[in-house]
Amino acid sequence: MGRIPGITIHEIGSYVVRNYLLETPVGIIAVDTGYSGGFAKFKDRFEKKWPLSALRYIFVTHHHDDHVGFLGDLVASTQATVVLHQSASEYIANGRNNMPPGGGYSSLPGSLFGLVKKDFSFPPLTLPADRVVTVASQDDQVFESLGLPIRVLLLPGHTDDSIGLWLPQTGIILCGDAAMNAVISVARHTIWIDDTAEFGRSWDKMVSYHPKLIYPAHGNPFEASDLAKYRHYLDGKQLIPPK
Repeated sequence: MGRIPGITIHEIGSYVVRNYLLETPVGIIAVDTGYSGGFAKFKDRFEKKWPLSALRYIFVTHHHDDHVGFLGDLVASTQATVVLHQSASEYIANGRNNMPPGGGYSSLPGSLFGLVKKDFSFPPLTLPADRVVTVASQDDQVFESLGLPIRVLLLPGHTDDSIGLWLPQTGIILCGDAAMNAVISVARHTIWIDDTAEFGRSWDKMVSYHPKLIYPAHGNPFEASDLAKYRHYLDGKQLIPPK
């Protein structure tokens, strides 16, 4: 889908939940997993390109069930190192989406999704300490330290542990759920937002990098100019609390 010398972006998931894979000189970096039960399909698609042993890093954009559902399967089946925000490990060990007070759905369609989907749990997982790299600040740049042109971005708002990846040589940001481009989303807002002010500041951060394309975890890549176009809808936005 996108290419720079030494790095290629592959996608083996679906419109509903993307599975981006970065092919790099140090091995494959998976961006998130997917819902519990999805490992077999992921493995089959992955092994059409490489042996599973080629997976070197699993980058977790945040802890939600559609992003870490089969993380345990990947950890058990590979020697890959997990890269995630420092807050994510506790949430993953709890096995449930953290939905703090004040958070809510960003639109009426999103709130209807919340009425249909009641279970936001996933298999709890205590990650092995020797296979985890945590991100606590913008200074924690695990991939740049490996010589890769891949920068980790802190993008809170959807959740407090939301992080993404900036690929400067192609102008691509892989944003997780810091933005969304699926049928159910409105104005590129993700369905659930913990904190609208933080969410807006993360959009401002992404815009400040002058990216060309945003690759969301749900839906299709879109032009980064959409972030500026729809940014004002976040000012004073009222969220719909879960029922």
